[in-house]
Amino acid sequence: MQEVRSNLYPCRHCEETGVCRSGPNGSSCLACAKYHELKGKEFVGLACGTCGGLGQSEPVTERMNKRVKPLLAMSIVFLLLLSVVILALVNNPHFPEFLAFASTLIGGVTAFYFNNRNNT
Repeated sequence: MQEVRSNLYPCRHCEETGVCRSGPNGSSCLACAKYHELKGKEFVGLACGTCGGLGQSEPVTERMNKRVKPLLAMSIVFLLLLSVVILALVNNPHFPEFLAFASTLIGGVTAFYFNNRNNT
């Protein structure tokens, strides 16, 4: 199993309590009400929409950095497989060369993600 590390920082929206009190008179703010898909004027005691009620949150840029590499790898593999199928169906004369290129690249991406070595 892969070990996912997360850098959590204190949530300043809820002051590390996990409960939003940022609205008027100590009620929950409209952003947290919208996060929970609630409609109405005033709610009290909603879980913080910024940190999900944990009191600590992970920055958006850090979450994006963790997701970009796998999404890029999946899109490259998908596009290569799709290209191989299309070139095979249209009997392209350069199909063997492209197949060798695509299989090498797909093998490299697969080896990178299924390598058992710890990257610590």
